[in-house]
Amino acid sequence: MRYPALSIATRYLFSPKSTRVVNLISGITALAMAVGTAALIIVMSVFNGFESLIKSLYQVFYTDLVIVPAEGKFFSPDADLEELLRNTPGIVAYTSVLEENVLTEYNGRQYIATLKGVDDRYYDVVDELEDYMVDGSSKLEFEGAPLALLGAGVAYTLGISPSAPNNYLTLYMPRGDKTSISDVANAFRIESILPGGIFMVQQDFDSKFLITTLSFARQLMAEPDKISAVEIKLKNARQAEDIQTQLQQKLPDSLKVKTRYQQNETLYRVMRTEKWVVFAILSFIVLIAAFNVVGSLSMLVIEKRRDIATLKALGADKSQIRRIFLLEGMLMSLLGAGTGLLIGLMVCVVQIYFGVVTMPGSTFLVQYYPVELRLEDFLLVGVITFFISGLMAWLPAHRAVQGIEAAVPGRW
Repeated sequence: MRYPALSIATRYLFSPKSTRVVNLISGITALAMAVGTAALIIVMSVFNGFESLIKSLYQVFYTDLVIVPAEGKFFSPDADLEELLRNTPGIVAYTSVLEENVLTEYNGRQYIATLKGVDDRYYDVVDELEDYMVDGSSKLEFEGAPLALLGAGVAYTLGISPSAPNNYLTLYMPRGDKTSISDVANAFRIESILPGGIFMVQQDFDSKFLITTLSFARQLMAEPDKISAVEIKLKNARQAEDIQTQLQQKLPDSLKVKTRYQQNETLYRVMRTEKWVVFAILSFIVLIAAFNVVGSLSMLVIEKRRDIATLKALGADKSQIRRIFLLEGMLMSLLGAGTGLLIGLMVCVVQIYFGVVTMPGSTFLVQYYPVELRLEDFLLVGVITFFISGLMAWLPAHRAVQGIEAAVPGRW
């Protein structure tokens, strides 16, 4: 004869116990699982939010794909490269870029920045820079004259304001020949440029870049036909690896194609590692909390010995008794975990729509902690909780069978 183990386990879970301490321990077990599960969901969602925020900021300067020289800093584009980019499906736009470090000077202040010269297709590839302008405009030319867009860190260090009249910025680029360094006038190529705007994206960029026209950068660097990269925007960023493979097969070995992930491989690896390390720590905390299941079930077994003896007399075997208490422990843990998932979901939704928890200090871009809910996180937490519940419930369920076997005469 077989007995509905799940029905009996459910009744044991919700029915009042004769000893209050059993109810108390069961409640603590469910509460501990709820708190641990909610913490898992909330922390992982915050990590997701920061990951998406950082990716959105970095994509202003790091495009879907980029073509760079395999060795050295510069290469000369040819007609074959232009034709390949025009005829490759999935490529929406591309732009030529020339980058090099430059010494900047303004009113006696000096700073080493990265000069980034871009052609007139740049805003077809990077269409979000205008959203991050905090002063001036994003235009790179005015009445045919080149302008410079400065990162907020560069502008602050030099004390530059685009609204100030005739505030020309002086740029020094070392010559590539053997001219004596002591002769400053001949050791550097010197150009002046008018700042047109200041952008604030992220500290790494704000304290590094000075953006201007490709023609001005070539004039300063004396590189009339060379570039340092071709930045590419795709119609669908998910096709980046496929299009990368297509381009790499057709390009010479002197050039290589990188995805956005490969351009910032260390950053993305660190973000993922941090997230999973925190997930492992919190999962361990949930595992420790689940040890309460052992104590709760052990006390329940003691209280229900008479009921189990009755079930045995009615024909229940070892596996059925074991299954009842195994399900009892899992239900206890899953009830807490389900409550925790619901609490975590509610906290994240409140943070997303109302921004209750603000970021410390003041920032231009983010005033409150970013949160992003992902279905895979809920599924993963559910699987981990189910596994931990089964692991913690098996031992007391097994001991329940052994204890009743010893206490009640007769063979199973």
